[in-house]
Amino acid sequence: MLFLENGGGKSVLLKLIFSVMLPGHRNTLGGASSGVLRKFLLADDCGHVALEWQHTLTGELVVVGKASEWRGRQVSNDPRKFAEAWYSFRPGPGLSLDSLPVAEATSVRPPVEGASGAQGRRRTMKGFRDAITDAGKAYPHLEVYWEEIHDRWNEHLGDLGLDPELFRYQREMNADEGEAAGLFAVKKDSDFTDLLLRAVTDTRDTDGLADLVGGFGNKLGRRAELTAERDFTAGSVDLLGRIVEAAGTRARARDVHAGEERRTRTLARRLSARATDERGRAAELAQQVTEAAHAVSDAEQARGRSSLIAAELAYRHASLALTVAEKSAASQRRELTDARTLHSAWVGAGLGTGAPTPRRSRTVSA
Repeated sequence: MLFLENGGGKSVLLKLIFSVMLPGHRNTLGGASSGVLRKFLLADDCGHVALEWQHTLTGELVVVGKASEWRGRQVSNDPRKFAEAWYSFRPGPGLSLDSLPVAEATSVRPPVEGASGAQGRRRTMKGFRDAITDAGKAYPHLEVYWEEIHDRWNEHLGDLGLDPELFRYQREMNADEGEAAGLFAVKKDSDFTDLLLRAVTDTRDTDGLADLVGGFGNKLGRRAELTAERDFTAGSVDLLGRIVEAAGTRARARDVHAGEERRTRTLARRLSARATDERGRAAELAQQVTEAAHAVSDAEQARGRSSLIAAELAYRHASLALTVAEKSAASQRRELTDARTLHSAWVGAGLGTGAPTPRRSRTVSA
């Protein structure tokens, strides 16, 4: 911030800064005295305005400047005879703000901060341009740039990160050399609208503003349609949110189902393997039962044969015993008959009272 009394040169300093950062006769300070910059130069002069900017974060430096002179070495009231050119470079070995080649020789005295060390005959604008151009060729890191057209220079300032629009606001605030608050002292809405349009639009290109206003008017005309579209979009977003939630639920259900399906398949494989084992065991048991049934059948047949054999043996034994008994019975009947005959004989002979002659008895078992 610079504080100076009236006439101390504040406006001139701003004019010089604006001539570099916001070039053009329309952008100078004080409309009635817009040509005051030309009054600083004599016929043989080559004027220079140089500004050095430093990045607040990286500390990187850049120098932007302006060179001007009268064409033909004659002062004129015709602005077209006042030649201007702008340049920029990044200070470093070979060229800096303190070593601008504004003269043909450089003093060997110790440099003084803020003062140029160039001495000797002053260079013309062409000589100055050739000098910094040669320095840029010898030291590529300087990134020397030279321009003579306002619009291209403004674009280059934007590429360097120096927005000319910021200086246009400053020019507007200091247009009448009053306080900055006077810029916003508007009396009616149209004045504020004009101020806003001047601040945000380029007066040389109104097509963009017309397109913007036309587009805004079309949007206002389609307000009902756009409102319905907005409501539809809001409803769609709500429904889509529900769909997303349902999709999430379905995805989780699918994951659960997939897990259960995997477990079911695993169980089915285990059950299938168990069933195969059980069927093998059942077949073995069925074979064993069949073999046991055959064994029982064979045992039944053997028992039947044994029973028949035993019955046959019993029958034959009984038959033999019967034969023996019959023979014994016949023998006893013969003996009985003989005994009766003998008894009768004894009775007939008169010897019946006498005791019979004892005989040896024999028992026959049937």
